[in-house]
Amino acid sequence: MTRGLLRFVRGNVIAMLALFIALTGTTYAASTALIGKNTVASPQVVNGSLQAKDLSASAKRALKGNRGLRGLAGAKGATGAAGVQGVKGDKGDPGTPTTKLWAVVNANATLRRSSSGVTVSGSGSTWYTVTFPQAVDTCTYSATIGRNGSSFSNGGQIEADEFVANGFSNTQILVKTYDAAGTATAKSFSLVVFC
Repeated sequence: MTRGLLRFVRGNVIAMLALFIALTGTTYAASTALIGKNTVASPQVVNGSLQAKDLSASAKRALKGNRGLRGLAGAKGATGAAGVQGVKGDKGDPGTPTTKLWAVVNANATLRRSSSGVTVSGSGSTWYTVTFPQAVDTCTYSATIGRNGSSFSNGGQIEADEFVANGFSNTQILVKTYDAAGTATAKSFSLVVFC
């Protein structure tokens, strides 16, 4: 039986080939005759079969909607590892001292110590004129009762002011000292000026 089938195929190869060509050509001709160019509509398309490349540019633009609202912020992420410490910077320039003008004055109107260029003179027994090497009329100042000799004083009062309008220089501050009862008394004091 196998020999008979092989004999049949060998004897009819050309006929079978001619039949195959005739059938495929007819199918192609029928499909092009029935489906013309640009004639496929929605009913002929299998749902979900079209891809973006099959659509025109205007169709793609029409499918794009407006931008949506901004979403809520997400939860805070975990803190990252600490970075490596940087290199230590250069040392800065020294700043200007806030109290570059000062004086410690004895009760007898002599300087115990002071910043550079300060002088003092007494006017009577309780008035002291402290002169600085620059104008101090735009500065602020503070005076404090000091010790008398080697022992602490029993308190007292002090006042300090500038009297430029009364003929004194704008580099001078006048200081007057009192005892605890308010009687003018010669006392040592400290004076600092902040400019």
